[in-house]
Amino acid sequence: MKIALLCSGLGRVDRGHEIFARDLFEMLKDSLDITLLKGGGNEAFRERIIDNIPRNSPLLGEIKMAVSPKWVSAACEQERIRVETETFAHAALKPLMEGAYDVIHCLEQEVCNILYANRHLFARTPKIVFSNGGAIPARDLPNCDFVQEHTDYNLSRSARSKAFMIPHGVDINLFHPGAKTDFRRHNGIPDDAFVVISVGTICYWHKRMDYVIREVAAVPGAFLVIVGQECADTEQIVALGKKLMGERIVFTRMPHDELPNAYAAADVFVLGSLFETFGIVYIEAMAMGLPVFCTDHVNQRSIIKDGVFLDMGKAGALTGALRQVDPALLESLRTKGPEMPPNIMT
Repeated sequence: MKIALLCSGLGRVDRGHEIFARDLFEMLKDSLDITLLKGGGNEAFRERIIDNIPRNSPLLGEIKMAVSPKWVSAACEQERIRVETETFAHAALKPLMEGAYDVIHCLEQEVCNILYANRHLFARTPKIVFSNGGAIPARDLPNCDFVQEHTDYNLSRSARSKAFMIPHGVDINLFHPGAKTDFRRHNGIPDDAFVVISVGTICYWHKRMDYVIREVAAVPGAFLVIVGQECADTEQIVALGKKLMGERIVFTRMPHDELPNAYAAADVFVLGSLFETFGIVYIEAMAMGLPVFCTDHVNQRSIIKDGVFLDMGKAGALTGALRQVDPALLESLRTKGPEMPPNIMT
């Protein structure tokens, strides 16, 4: 069986989406005939770069969207992603037809729709599998033969006749409580400081890093580390962080395999989003022994199980939790995280 794994952002951006594609390929490449088709980076054995207009291309710098000013940044970002995925999908058709793959595993719905619509071009019709990284409900799923979901909650809302559930996992040889770190020393953070870390795109509209900044800024003496890729919102969010926290905030970006250095410097992990399909950063943080503060949603409760669950849409909720949390609870959570079952941490 020949398998093609497609991810248009891989090689250019570092979200959970791209990390999942990379980890899946690395896990399978020695046992299956699998080829990784990606949007950027370097070519390697069984890795092929597919030409596309990337989301961060200067060609897309003048996008005009007819939306409320409040949503311009988010709308433009989604439009950039649409252009990237659609140009990637069309360019991928030729190598996919030449490769005669039995299974094509897509991580973006636009890619899935385009390839499915062109199945009649293939000498042997491939099966199209969609990895539902956006928790898209059944009525909005792209055309495909099978759907991979990542939690029981997502599965319950999916197209049950063709959906199956396989959760994310993390490499516990990389993410573990004993990881050594010099992050505090390099970033001027005192050894005795209480440090909060958040990992994700530095934006308003999903990861809500502005909310995290305001809430942590109100915790006396607390430091905040934000690790994530930049977007159109980032400059304003960095300015907000420096205004409210001064030297108590650190913004940085680093390769995925260096993330343990940042996690190990923190005392707790926070994600300000109101919903996550899975949120692989939750699992990374727990594997590192960090207590997780996150949105109170059935999906997050099923993933994290033991954490501090909050109404992340409420001003003051995170501040209050960080100020009032029982130290004994934090210590308990530091122990429970690395003990997650093997179907989550592998």
